[in-house]
Amino acid sequence: MSSKSKAQKLSNIQLNGSMDVETAAKAIFRGCAHHLKVNFREFKEEGDPMALMQIRIGVRRMRVALHIFRSIIPKEIRTGFNREYRYFGDLLGEARNMDVFLNGVLRPDTETAAFQTVSRELLRLGEETRNREYDIIIHEVSGGHFERLAKSFDKWLESNWATRLGRTGRKLLASPIPPFALAAIEEGNIALLNRGADVRNLSAHELHDLRKYVKRSRYHLRFFSALFREEKIAEGFDLLVQMQDYLGLINDVKEGMIILGRLSAAIRSDHFADTLRFNAHVYEKASHHAAENLAAFMILWQRYEDFTLERGDLRPQS
Repeated sequence: MSSKSKAQKLSNIQLNGSMDVETAAKAIFRGCAHHLKVNFREFKEEGDPMALMQIRIGVRRMRVALHIFRSIIPKEIRTGFNREYRYFGDLLGEARNMDVFLNGVLRPDTETAAFQTVSRELLRLGEETRNREYDIIIHEVSGGHFERLAKSFDKWLESNWATRLGRTGRKLLASPIPPFALAAIEEGNIALLNRGADVRNLSAHELHDLRKYVKRSRYHLRFFSALFREEKIAEGFDLLVQMQDYLGLINDVKEGMIILGRLSAAIRSDHFADTLRFNAHVYEKASHHAAENLAAFMILWQRYEDFTLERGDLRPQS
């Protein structure tokens, strides 16, 4: 593995207000596809875990783009690509949860004298589980499945979309992108606010679902950012990124407790009593962590309820 990661984030997508929907959509999809290809190559050649993380982000972002432009993509095409990208996203998600658990829950306590033996035993079991998951990922990502998906996507991307659409779809392809972008962002924002309307009464699992809507709204701004005033996009991004992070930390706690329970059930019987005491110790720390992050999220949520993007926030066309 290379000492320095060459994993890449998504490059800026160059849109302008004079583009039609088809041109803008293809620019967004090309950017997303290129991001996946670069990181796939880095992972396949170097085994770079950071590239794998970028692939996970990339397939999730691609699914959001497919949703945004669903009105100009035939249903069977969108459903097929969405299913494939979701498969890889789910595959990578389990390994990511295990990585967070091993590095965030277990590792800080492996040197604590009272729990050193049991925490190291749990760490060993966890690493064995993670290694098995990574073997599956490496097989799937490097075995040709991902490359076939990329080639199939490129073929569709370069095809004549209009031939697969009716009159309404063809008319939308040729319409200007700014009104489309405003509508897409507003639709995502309404869905997010509705999802979190009763946020204080949501379960930890429902908060994770809310986080998906936060990410979706964040990607909307990411895709169309070049069309809007920089300071307005920065305001929305600042809120959404922090909200996503706080909800992510709460979900990491939730997933960590699930993994801890699973590993604890597999530990040797002579370590079981100590494992229960260790669990109590971890749960106590986790309770404070969850409460702090939820309180911080609620402050941002109240601010985001007042955030809007309007026609007046579009950049002037040159």
